[in-house]
Amino acid sequence: MSVFNQSRGRIIQIIIGVVFIVITAQLINLQIFSSQYKLAAENNAIYRKIIYPDRGIIFDRKKRALLENTISFDLIVTPSESKGTDTASLCAILGIDTAEYKKRMLDLIFKNTRVRPSVFEPLLSAELYAKLTENMYKFPGFVLSERSVRTYPFNTAAQLLGY
Repeated sequence: MSVFNQSRGRIIQIIIGVVFIVITAQLINLQIFSSQYKLAAENNAIYRKIIYPDRGIIFDRKKRALLENTISFDLIVTPSESKGTDTASLCAILGIDTAEYKKRMLDLIFKNTRVRPSVFEPLLSAELYAKLTENMYKFPGFVLSERSVRTYPFNTAAQLLGY
């Protein structure tokens, strides 16, 4: 009877060992060799949109605004998502050449990372914003972001009122 128990114990050890090896092999396959879950994780990333708060309007004693908030737009890029961008069209719209485009992209990657959104072109004019809005489908990885900028109608006391 003890011989039978020893062979049964040996068979159970072999089965447990084989199951352990199969599970380990599957983990190695999923984590090292398969890029399916990596791509799914990258596509499921959350885009954090920064919403800049409006600052208060300051009036003088005659109820005229000494400073106001105007809406401005920035062109934001995530370098890792900008593959397949029509760079010639984007450069033509922005009025820059491709060397300047490459320089800006390298600077953004160096200052931040490839996956962090960064400002590519700040303070767009309304005309440039309209052109970009029409053509945004050509520029994957690029997003137009809205923010408020302070303006001074009378060009006075900016250093006192705040920038």
